[in-house]
Amino acid sequence: MGAAGIEVSEWINPESVEWAHRRASLAQKQREQRIADVGMRAARARDAKLLLVLEKSAEVLDRMQEQQVGQTRRTATRYADSVELTEVALWRKAYEFADKGEPLPHLEWIYGAAALLAGFAL
Repeated sequence: MGAAGIEVSEWINPESVEWAHRRASLAQKQREQRIADVGMRAARARDAKLLLVLEKSAEVLDRMQEQQVGQTRRTATRYADSVELTEVALWRKAYEFADKGEPLPHLEWIYGAAALLAGFAL
């Protein structure tokens, strides 16, 4: 159970996070700003559901990264092989700054994807 009694484990999983990311990316390519705008409004308002979705989605992406490159990251001798993947880092930053009440405009499409997952921008 998450913030405000919101259960997220049922719908925040690798498939749903990938779907939301694809949908937000498609909207960006098609210049459909609505999804990003809804996400930014929720992020500026520090909406509890959006923050929870951002946090849980970042955790899902982190687990996916661990499954895909975990052993390589843990035993890497080159710095480039040991750092967190960009997408995971961006979702973490999106959560961090939204939680501070300072959402970053250049992450508006991540906020939009989270808004889709939260059910705000369908």
